[in-house]
Amino acid sequence: MNITLTDFVMICVAGGVGSMARAGLAAALTRIWHPAGAIFAINALGSFLIGVALGISLSSMAPFNATQAPIGFTFFAVGLLGGFTTVSTFALQIRALWREGKQVEAGGVALGSVLLCPLLALIGFALVPLIQGGG
Repeated sequence: MNITLTDFVMICVAGGVGSMARAGLAAALTRIWHPAGAIFAINALGSFLIGVALGISLSSMAPFNATQAPIGFTFFAVGLLGGFTTVSTFALQIRALWREGKQVEAGGVALGSVLLCPLLALIGFALVPLIQGGG
């Protein structure tokens, strides 16, 4: 993938916006859930949306094409959703659960994330043709 300076700046801006969205949503969700649950939900949502973005980008009706990595897909999937989802915060929350003596919950969130997030991306990808009327 060739990235121009413009692409790079757009990815940085989108990543910042995605990170701010994650922080805001995490703050709201931690009022009702443990921070690990909030990050789990955010990663699940982001994974699903990345699958949808890929499905749209590869469809015949696509406004952009992921295989050519134009700025639309790069901005949204790589930048915005890349900043929105997070492995590092997820890892810190798993550690926090563990240190709180919640080893079963820590293991459940870890295993759930590893299994569920890729599955949600696949579901998002698979739903696009159905939504577009082609499947």
